[in-house]
Amino acid sequence: MEGSELKVAVLFSGNASSVYCHHLIREAGVDVGYLVTPKAPSGSRPRTSPDLGLARISARSLAAPLIEFDADEEDETSPLIEALAGLDIEGLCDGAVGSNRRRNRLVEVCRILEIQLLLPLWHKDPAAILSDMIEEGFLIMIVPKSGRLDERWRCRVLDRKNREEFVQACDELGMDPMGESGEFELAVLGGPNMLERIEVPFNQSP
Repeated sequence: MEGSELKVAVLFSGNASSVYCHHLIREAGVDVGYLVTPKAPSGSRPRTSPDLGLARISARSLAAPLIEFDADEEDETSPLIEALAGLDIEGLCDGAVGSNRRRNRLVEVCRILEIQLLLPLWHKDPAAILSDMIEEGFLIMIVPKSGRLDERWRCRVLDRKNREEFVQACDELGMDPMGESGEFELAVLGGPNMLERIEVPFNQSP
């Protein structure tokens, strides 16, 4: 991925995929001008709502400006286009791994705005991504957003000893180990691209 003169916005939530996406593109020489995060509409389901508190604290730890915009459950494209249109960027970066629906939506957004789309995690093995993050020193905590994941994983930090067991548990339950299926969030508490370890700012009940 070449990007020494490319300035982008990162679609950001503070979860593992967005934080690692930010890390990878900066390592590749891409200039991250902004982090962009949706504010969930009133009445959104917890499983599908991003945690704005986590995004804000993570952005401060990354020393990056955070742009917030009002999301719309009926129209996932227009609010994002409006938020990006006023930014001085040549591209949009996202941590999508395997969701074709998400990718297709972002392809359309970038087509309309005539900017590039960068997906550094696209179609990579989620278990391998998780393993790479742990090896690189990221502190990742599991935050269930439904009752499907066993209680023993609640607020547990993943490490070299338990990552394989966690991946196996996700496989048995038909869940994506990076949390893309929405059953849980992987909150990043610290990492090589973060200035300090953060405290979890959200309600930890499903």
